[in-house]
Amino acid sequence: MQPITARGSRFVERWSNSEYMNAKLGAALVAVVAVCLGLSAALVYMAVVPRPVYYIPRPWEAGVALPQSMPQAAVASFVSSWVLNWSNFTPATVHDVYGRAQRFMSPVLLGQTQARLGKDIDQVKRDNVSSLFSMTGDPLVAVEKTGFRVTVQGDKGIYMGKDQIRTEHTTYRVRVRRVNPTDTNPYGLMIEEIDQESAS
Repeated sequence: MQPITARGSRFVERWSNSEYMNAKLGAALVAVVAVCLGLSAALVYMAVVPRPVYYIPRPWEAGVALPQSMPQAAVASFVSSWVLNWSNFTPATVHDVYGRAQRFMSPVLLGQTQARLGKDIDQVKRDNVSSLFSMTGDPLVAVEKTGFRVTVQGDKGIYMGKDQIRTEHTTYRVRVRRVNPTDTNPYGLMIEEIDQESAS
């Protein structure tokens, strides 16, 4: 009778161990399924919800914007870069400077200024004129119905050869509007109008 009792006790022990292992495997399976469901939900969320677009409007200031938005800091940075390019030239660089500026002009503005730009380039090369402009403050951005109006102020020095002719405090008022980004204009902004006022 004792051998039979020993066999029965070993059977019960093995059966209890198998039940314990099955319980552990079941808990592990439930955990794996929960993790898979969580990852699937995260993937669906990333695919459906628009992701933020990071930009750096200035070297010292970073920001975040949602798709299709146009922060005023980005507009100010765009116009500042355009004005600095437009107003800093030498006889050797004036052709390239105006060529870069024309990429961001509207067709109407380009048609109004193209003939005059050609004459300005000829005069700059003939008289050996250079322009040096530096901003004296942050641009001011005003929101309009069709876009933005940005005011940029600074000091401009006009040179003939190595001799400085005059120094002017210059104010640029630039009107820009949003357009669809292209390979030649990835910023999605276009210059529609530019006014310049100078005071000695």
